[in-house]
Amino acid sequence: MIRESTRRRMLQLTGGTLAIGFLGTTVSAQDDEPIEAETEIMFDGLTEGWVGVEPEEIEDEENPTLILTEGDAYEITFENIDGAEHNIEIVDEDDEVVDEYETDTNSEEGETETLEIDEVTDEMAEYVCRPHQETMRGEIDVQ
Repeated sequence: MIRESTRRRMLQLTGGTLAIGFLGTTVSAQDDEPIEAETEIMFDGLTEGWVGVEPEEIEDEENPTLILTEGDAYEITFENIDGAEHNIEIVDEDDEVVDEYETDTNSEEGETETLEIDEVTDEMAEYVCRPHQETMRGEIDVQ
């Protein structure tokens, strides 16, 4: 039988470890350098959120902040992992598509869509999957 004080202490330690781990992740994401120009940014598209695949700066992060350099070009590709309907749009602070940067929707598991960004502008605030805009949305930090 586990004593109540031991159980309570274990929960405190576990909670503290999780909080420190979360804080460490948040801080490291804010300290990253911009993604190199001409880089193909790759996501797995899941209804629960975008999951970074490439480059290494965003690998395994859910809805990672994309740090991009103003004036540079990038490609954003996503693979439909769950067979739900997905697209990707680059939007401004008013949630309006910037310069027609959006893909068609895709509902085929395993299929990919690529969005070519010719020139990053400071209007770009977020990337979003319109059908799942509550869960599939990430920030764009233009530097």
